[in-house]
Amino acid sequence: MSYHFWTEEELSLLIGGLKRYDFNWEEVQAKFFQNLSVAQLKNKFYSNKQFKQLANQPSTDYEKQQMRQLKQQNQQLKTQTQDNSDQQNQMQNNDLKDLINKLTELTK
Repeated sequence: MSYHFWTEEELSLLIGGLKRYDFNWEEVQAKFFQNLSVAQLKNKFYSNKQFKQLANQPSTDYEKQQMRQLKQQNQQLKTQTQDNSDQQNQMQNNDLKDLINKLTELTK
């Protein structure tokens, strides 16, 4: 394997391709980098800390909006889960109270 000097355009293309194809390395290689191996793509990506940070950040307004929506949905699910848990606890408490009352009546 020979060394490949990466241009800024190629770096941007790699980041964009990885985001677009959900880190499907083979797909990115086939679409954009036929002259490089998947191993070379991965080596470039994993050898650069800033590169990894850029890949984890949403780059477009659409991606940022999608991230906000996912965070909101996640928060709603957490709230619903907590509400359901609270309701179940309340039902269990009511069931226990009913059971205690019945046992108390039986022991009189």
